[in-house]
Amino acid sequence: NESGSDIVIVARTDARQALSLDEALYRSRAFADAGADVVFIDALASKQEMEAFCQVSPLVPKMANMLEGGGKTPILTPLELEDIGYKIVAYPLSLIGVSIRAMQ
Repeated sequence: NESGSDIVIVARTDARQALSLDEALYRSRAFADAGADVVFIDALASKQEMEAFCQVSPLVPKMANMLEGGGKTPILTPLELEDIGYKIVAYPLSLIGVSIRAMQ
């Protein structure tokens, strides 16, 4: 589509781990204000931080990364994520594991 409407801009910040939660929330709000379609903060450290993130710019979908087997962000069920306010979730290691098994 020539208008670019088929492109989804996912804005990500690593500011939580590198700087602070407040800075990460500030940046996610700025991304939403600038027109990002989806916002993602990496390495949120608790369910409470995840809830705070989902309250920022509530009309912009939030993405969670459930890094199975280790990561800063707690693993929550899809229903828990939905209840908090997440609209998109990635399970990157599950996809890699399935792909590796399929190739063997």
